[in-house]
Amino acid sequence: MTKEKGIKFDLVFFKKNIALILFLVLLVFNIVATNNFLSWITFNNFFKQVSRVCLVSLGMSLVIATGGIDISVGSAMALGSVLAALGIVHQSPALIIFSILLVVAFGCLAGVAVSKLAILPMVATLALRYIMRGMAKGISGAANVTYTAPNLTKLFTQPIFGHIPVHFFIVIIAVAVVYILVNKMKLGARIEAYGNNPVAARNCGINTVKIVIFCYAITGALAWAAGMLEAVVVSSAHPSTIGTDMEIDAIAATLIGGTPIDGGYPNIIGTVCGTFVLQLITMMCNMNNVSYPVTLMLKACIVLAALYFHGIGKRSK
Repeated sequence: MTKEKGIKFDLVFFKKNIALILFLVLLVFNIVATNNFLSWITFNNFFKQVSRVCLVSLGMSLVIATGGIDISVGSAMALGSVLAALGIVHQSPALIIFSILLVVAFGCLAGVAVSKLAILPMVATLALRYIMRGMAKGISGAANVTYTAPNLTKLFTQPIFGHIPVHFFIVIIAVAVVYILVNKMKLGARIEAYGNNPVAARNCGINTVKIVIFCYAITGALAWAAGMLEAVVVSSAHPSTIGTDMEIDAIAATLIGGTPIDGGYPNIIGTVCGTFVLQLITMMCNMNNVSYPVTLMLKACIVLAALYFHGIGKRSK
């Protein structure tokens, strides 16, 4: 009996921390097998590239925890960054503020469609995906919006203390805020209750509509921030390329991190580790001259393995 409890405890521990374990395994492997992996250049590149996926994945984990999904985040990045870039070009702070408000409004619209109109999350966000990408192309004339803002570019490209990238602190702050919202406030428990059983959560007095709308709105705000991070480095925003396939990486990172695809507890730290795992695979392949198709296949195998491992307990019942 004691042995069975020990095995069950170990299984629960590994299921909860599989993303962290994968990250540590890949980290050790790269330290040993990849030349020049331990360097400030690698550290800088890692956080510059992972920051965007991490921001979007934090929002995606909240949405997936409600039993939903948001495949419009890439388009939200494009629309927000294009509008903000135009605001910089025309020196209009109001347009920059409007860009984030518009993207958040579309997030709220997705939440209303899902919670009030009972539209499937995939269908609702698919429609918004096309609407926002279309708006981004229409507003910019389907052309790249370039701007000159040396101080802004310097702010996001010059390392802090001469070594640490700004993106590192952005990730830390974003993770801390979302973690506190989920684990130190009532939001996390309410999201979990809704994700596990929407009807029971409603009967317990939880304002489920507000919860769903809030999760999609936060996802929109984080997508806007990710779009700005992508645009500010190159001082331009292209409506066709910014945010392309971002939803795929965000969903993959969330699932690797252990947030149930059918709703439940949003594992924020697991999601962060999931983004780190995906980025480490990409860097490992790039630094070892592994082709891009092989990189995609490795990512797919990691996602499938993680999903299989997370589902062991359910299949054994």
